[in-house]
Amino acid sequence: MTSKTITLILALTLLQACSESETMPTSESFQSSESQGVAMSDLLTALPQSPEPESRNFQTLDGKGFDIELFDGKKVFVNFWATWCAPCIREIPSINRAAAELADEDFVFLFASDEDIETINTFLMEREFQGNFVKLNGYFATYGIGAVPSSWLLDENGDVIVTWAGAYEWDSAEMLDEIRNPEPDVF
Repeated sequence: MTSKTITLILALTLLQACSESETMPTSESFQSSESQGVAMSDLLTALPQSPEPESRNFQTLDGKGFDIELFDGKKVFVNFWATWCAPCIREIPSINRAAAELADEDFVFLFASDEDIETINTFLMEREFQGNFVKLNGYFATYGIGAVPSSWLLDENGDVIVTWAGAYEWDSAEMLDEIRNPEPDVF
């Protein structure tokens, strides 16, 4: 094979990995988390209405602005995703299963997209995913996110201690251990 052929094959493989034409998880693939009684979106439902939601780092999908400080005292896992990103969509069920596994250990799990609220809501209605889905105010690059999916783990003080780039099986024993016992990134 020539180097041009190898380059073309690699490019097509990468494009296919991010293509929406692949089979994506639906509510059926989420049933295992849902059947365990995970009602994570209740966390965001109780937030007080903010007068200027765009002035905060995040917004709930009904337009309530908030910042991570809201969760002081808890570890916060933030997954940065997009509706058009196939690897992002594939990992949503495993993140929800990890959230269910860690529910009693003072963790909060958020799914943050920089797309508009209408796009996110339409996507979620079509896919019937559950979870703490929020809108990131500003673009991913504003927060140093260079690719999706990416994830952050923040400590109880709201400081980012670990970052991951790429999709993972978050409910695997290895990843649950990384979340529970993080080795802080060196920045």
